Amino acid sequence: LAAFATQVAAHGYLTSPKPRMPGDALAKACGSQVFNMWSSDINGNVQTALQTASNQNDYNEAACNIWLCKGMKFEDNKANVQSYTAGEKVPITFNVAAPHTGVANMSVIDTKTNSIIGSPLITFDDYASTATGVTAEEKNFDITIPSDLGSKCATAGDCVLQFWWDARSIDQTYESCIDFTVGGSGSGSDSPSAPASSAPAATA
Repeated sequence: LAAFATQVAAHGYLTSPKPRMPGDALAKACGSQVFNMWSSDINGNVQTALQTASNQNDYNEAACNIWLCKGMKFEDNKANVQSYTAGEKVPITFNVAAPHTGVANMSVIDTKTNSIIGSPLITFDDYASTATGVTAEEKNFDITIPSDLGSKCATAGDCVLQFWWDARSIDQTYESCIDFTVGGSGSGSDSPSAPASSAPAATA
C-alpha cells in the first residue's frame, strides 16, 4: 500500500502522438498490480512499479520487461502505430505532471534488444528542474525521424520512440513509448545499436 501511495504522486507521460497504454497483454506479463497502477495513473516511475510487482505471484519478470516502456505491450497498442517517413519532423507533447530534476532523451529503441538505434533524437541535460521550473520546450518539442534506419523499423512492433526521463536524486525513472514504422528510409546500411539509456546504469 505504501508503494502504491508513492506511485500515485504522478510524474509524467507522453500525450501525443498516442503512446502505449496498459491492456490485457501487460496485465498477463506484469501482473494485476502493475496493470492497476498504470490504469489509475499512467505517470508513475519504473522503480515503484518494480518494487510492487516483484512481490506478486502473477509477475513474470522476463515477459514484463518493465525497463522497456514501463512494461507496456505492443499487443495492446496495435491500433496506435504511427507511420512515418525518413526525415519527417514529428511534434511531441509530454505531460509533466510533477517536476523532478533530471536528464531526459527521446530515442529510437529496438524493442528486441531494448537498445538505442543510433543516437538520441533529442536530449535534455537539465529536465523538469525543481529549481527553475518546467519550460515550454520540455513539454512540446519536435524530433526528426532518422534517415539511416534502413529496414530496422519497417515492421510494427520492432521499434518505439521512447521518452526516457531519469531523476537520479530521487531514484525515479519515467518511460513512455510510441509505436511506429518507417517507410522511405535511406539506402545506407543500418545504424549500429548503442546500449539503451532506457534503464539507469545501476538498477540494484
